[in-house]
Formats: sequence, structure tokens, C-alpha cells
Amino acid sequence: MKFTQMELPDYIVQSLTKQNITEATEIQQMTIPLIMSGADVMGLSQTGSGKTYAYGIPIIETIDKNLNVTQVLIVCPTRELSIQVVDSLKKLLTHEGQISIAAVFGGSNMDKQKKALKNGAKIVVGTPGRLIDHLRRKTLKLGNLKTVVLDEADEMLNIGFKEDIETILKSANKERQTIMFSATMPSLIQKLTAAYMRDPVTIKTQNQESSHELIKQYYVNCKKHQKIETLEKIYDKIKPFVSIIFCNTKQMTEDLTDSLSEKGLEADFLHGDMRQRERERTMKKFKRNGGILIATDVAARGIDVKNVDIIVNFDFPNNEEYYTHRIGRTGRAGSTGKAFTIINNHGNSKSLHALVNKLGGQIEEFSELSTEKFATGETSKDKEKDKRGFHKSKRKGKKERERDRRRDSGQKSRADKPKSDKFGKNSKSPSPKENTFYKKNSGPKNFKKKK
Repeated sequence: MKFTQMELPDYIVQSLTKQNITEATEIQQMTIPLIMSGADVMGLSQTGSGKTYAYGIPIIETIDKNLNVTQVLIVCPTRELSIQVVDSLKKLLTHEGQISIAAVFGGSNMDKQKKALKNGAKIVVGTPGRLIDHLRRKTLKLGNLKTVVLDEADEMLNIGFKEDIETILKSANKERQTIMFSATMPSLIQKLTAAYMRDPVTIKTQNQESSHELIKQYYVNCKKHQKIETLEKIYDKIKPFVSIIFCNTKQMTEDLTDSLSEKGLEADFLHGDMRQRERERTMKKFKRNGGILIATDVAARGIDVKNVDIIVNFDFPNNEEYYTHRIGRTGRAGSTGKAFTIINNHGNSKSLHALVNKLGGQIEEFSELSTEKFATGETSKDKEKDKRGFHKSKRKGKKERERDRRRDSGQKSRADKPKSDKFGKNSKSPSPKENTFYKKNSGPKNFKKKK
């Protein structure tokens, strides 16, 4: 469906046309009319599906231009996503100068934020922590709020913002409209929906179910100490222009950046401990020049870069939501992409295949680079034995393994030597001359006489 067929204001259609956007995505077609009708909406949609405009276009329509108070609040998990949302909304408002937007997140000047809020920003976009700060300082007032949007709600809960989100929702106008977007629907999201939304309409697009079909998923088996070497081989083989590597810790992003730089692969890291100016500089460079970005899951939220050729899970993702969001950085907006996961143990191999099956996708081994072979599923025999062939409940101890090793090499172990029997044929009672204990302790003991 074309935007010209959706009865939108002329200034929004003009702004979209200026961006060469004429066709509405599936999530936009399904949610825009619902949000404009005032319904609470729970949208299940992957990143890159156009969800920012899916809620951005209709909420702009609800704003009273003559009322200089905060009317729309958009809550995002990270600074990067907040900046991305603000930029997208400003593009929609190119031909409308009466609707002001304030960006409220940590790492930026608090006084400037206070001033923007005091001047009556009609739309406020921010992260939970900084929004709570402003609520406590009473510089942010939500009494006249018409709409609350929780963008990437699953990620905010994963980070640990549940209490902050609940505080914000409790502080907001009770008659508000609540909109929530998430890539997944864990139990915490369901509880949040039940507690703070009124008869929500759940939208699950077909693209949300089949989005992974555009992403070719691979795994590469290797030993733990071969991970960096395997990563190099992936880049030598694929030669991507734009790529993102995911690590589980901030320290690993820095260490891996140094390791790759030493091997001639220039990369930049991105994590939550970086100053806002450094993060912005890194992202600006990545968007302009492409290359390799090594990021943590939290820092990567809000990365809106088109045509990412591949993503690599250098560290195995901690949960299903992280895996979904990671691979969603490629194959965006109808384009194709590749996702690689480096596997270095039996457990991760099983978890990965179970995860992909649950998500309804397919994954295959990039066999030409694999150096190890891990089982992809547990058979009845696997339940009886572990990967070394030992019964799980009767694993051999250190002495038994040492004995087996000596036997294989033709040596005799201590366990193979005949054991001395205290009263048997092999026993030999030491004579007083041979027994050092006897020598040391022979003779009468000297006792001090009591006075």
C-alpha cells in the first residue's frame, strides 16, 4: 500500500517522498490505522521492518500543536536507539516546525535537557535511567501525556529496566494510549502488557515469522584457542564491506579489536562504557566508511546501518533475544545477509540448533572452515554417554585416566602394580633398621617431671 492511500497529512507524505519512501511496510500498514484509532498496540516486529515510522507517523497526528507540554513519551533501551528515533521523527517533521522534540539520555548535558523540557517539548525520547532522573527532579511531567511508546521492550527488560519502566508507566496519565514494540514475546513482556495496557491489539506480521529467511545462517566449529584464527578465515573467505562482530563483554570488544588490528584487520569497538562523544564518532565513521564494528549487545541497539553484509557471533549469545537482535542487523528492509556463529563446545552446538529450530529458520555448517565436529542433537546414546564416550554418571577419575594413558603408551601405572597386602604374600614387615619411623621414635620418651 502506498502512503498516499492512507489519508495522511500532506507534510508527512512530502517528507516521506523526499526520503524516497512511497510504499508502507507490512508492520506500518497494520499498525498505523490502529494507533490512529486510539487503541493500545503490541507490535511484534524485527529491527529493520520500519517500526519507527509505524508508531512515529500516527503519534504525530495526535499532538495538539497549541499545547506546550509533553504529550508523547518514547522510551528506548539505549542512547543510540534514542538518537536514531529522534533523527527519524525530525525527518518526518521537516515541513512542520511547531512540534518540538527533546532527546533525554545519559552522557549528554543535563542542563540542555532541562531547558528543552521547560520550553515545552511535545515529544520526549529517552532512556529509562535518565527519564527517572528527570521525574525525580520534577523537570519531566507526564500528567498531560497522550501516548507512551516502549521501543524494543524486550531489550529494556533484558538490561534490567523493569522497575524503571513500571515507575514511568505509573507516573504517566492513566488515560494515555500505550504502544509497545518488541522482537520477541517473553513472559515478562506478557506480564507488562497485562498490567499496563488496556485491551491491547497484538500485531504479528508475516515478515516477523519469516524474517530469518532472508538471512543465511551458518556455524563454524573450532577449538576455543582457534576462535580468532577462524574469524580471520571468515573474513578472508567472505570479504565483507560492512560487518558487525558481537561479543558478550566490554573487555572482549577491546581485546578483539586489538588482536584483529595486529593481524591487519582494522576494526572499531563499541560498548556502554564509552563516552557519548566517542560512541557518536565511532558510529559516524562506521556509517560513512563501513568496515568492521565490534560491539556488545546493548551498545548495538539502535545501530541503523543499511547493507550490513555479515554479522558474526564471536561469543555465543546469552539468550534467544540477543541472537534474534544480532542477526537482525543484517538482511534488513528486504535485503539479504549472512550470519555466522563460532561454536567451540558441544553444549553451544546443541543450543544453537535448538534455537534456530524454535525461531523457524535454518542453519548449516560452514564446513570448509570448521576444524572440530560437535554433535547437533542429543540421541538416546548421547544421554547415556558424554562426548568422550564415558557414562555421565560414572565418569572416570584422574587416577583412572592416568592409568589408561600409561596402558596405551605401554607403561605401567601405579594402579597396575600389585598392591601390598598387610597380611598377605606381598607384605614385607620392615625391620627396625629399615623403618625410619622406628629409628626416630625408638627408645624411652623423655618426660619433664612435675615439680
